[in-house]
Amino acid sequence: MKSALPWDTSWSYRAAYLRQRYCKVRILFIFAFDKKITSSAPRFTLVNNKEMKKSLALLALAALFIGTTSCRKKDEPKTPVVSTDPNTTDASADVAAIKNSQAILTVPKGSVVYIKPQTGLKILGATMDATDKTKYTVGSNGLLGINGNVEKLELESDDITDLTLSKSSPLLKTLILVSKSSSATATATAINLSGLTDLESLLIAGYSIESLDLTKLNKLKNLGIGAWDLGANFPEMTEAFGTVQEEKASRISEVKLPANNVIENFMVRTATLQDGKCDFDNLPKLKKFFCQSPYFSNFTFAKSTELEALYATAPTSGIKLNADLGNKPKLKDITFRNATLSKFAVSNATNVVLKDSNAGAIAVEFDNIPAKQAYGYITGRANKTVTSITLKNIAFSEANLVNLINKLETRNGTLKVKGELLTTAVKAALAAKGWTGSSL
Repeated sequence: MKSALPWDTSWSYRAAYLRQRYCKVRILFIFAFDKKITSSAPRFTLVNNKEMKKSLALLALAALFIGTTSCRKKDEPKTPVVSTDPNTTDASADVAAIKNSQAILTVPKGSVVYIKPQTGLKILGATMDATDKTKYTVGSNGLLGINGNVEKLELESDDITDLTLSKSSPLLKTLILVSKSSSATATATAINLSGLTDLESLLIAGYSIESLDLTKLNKLKNLGIGAWDLGANFPEMTEAFGTVQEEKASRISEVKLPANNVIENFMVRTATLQDGKCDFDNLPKLKKFFCQSPYFSNFTFAKSTELEALYATAPTSGIKLNADLGNKPKLKDITFRNATLSKFAVSNATNVVLKDSNAGAIAVEFDNIPAKQAYGYITGRANKTVTSITLKNIAFSEANLVNLINKLETRNGTLKVKGELLTTAVKAALAAKGWTGSSL
């Protein structure tokens, strides 16, 4: 007799063994059942008996195929499922076990880390608070490990100096890393997210990071660099991350995006990001972009033909924003606040609304946008700053153009329009302001 399966065998091996034994028994049963039926079948005629045996043989073969196929499928690894079991802890876990976790955090010993959700996770190297099940105190080695299958992971702490998620986590779709206070006490944090290839939403706020490498996150759709409550203007971010309780800037100096990224919603609130440190011109799927960054000034979004909403505010004094947007046929909402634009150019945005803004522009180039929006922006926002106006494929009458010119407060500018619009009345209005007219 064959020896029994040793009980010290791994659970995975025992499970596979039992499935194999089940399949063998199932197959033997199929053949035994076929033999019994064949032997007991009524012998009406020789032909009927032969046909019955043939049919039963075919049935047995089909059953054998189905049985073996189903057994083979059961042996294949299954996609992990989200656990609803309460979180557990192992404060005595050694360093090797912690470093083998899906998520590894490094903090000063005794630091507090808040972790959500409260189900589906096993926390190594920390103790859970008795009254607050999201609060964990890290042990003497300063390491905390997180294992489990969850769709959303939220980490809140002021003390994280290193965060590593280099292992595959196919169920994890949303990651939130925020400081507890308005800014982290850790002077700098290193982040490795190379294992999160299925991540769709990422929010990092309150931390100082020299370089944020997102090149492996090819499925990322929602990206927040800093927390910023935009309410009804940005429902996609609220749905992904929840309501922002406190606005927090991230001091991130460089962001490396995936070459073939699918980012649709991008929120930036950072004190350090400068031009050239994030390739905003390579966002082909971008729909909404909101920015509050004192040093970032180049708003071109060359590949973002899907762009629907653009909001930017509060650059450092003296820095002028370049909003040379080009062809943006789906753009509906543009808002620039507390800024001056060196250039504001947009074309083929036939449904755009230039919302109330105190941002004037030095050069304005509008091509195929609503005449009402062009008129309203130039006369109400840019009239004190503009020195160059280009209007192409915009349905202005002579009267509209004269009224626009009369409301200009700047002097010695240039207006470029179709030659037929440079009528005597228009030229007179331009001369009165010290402007010149030029034919397109």
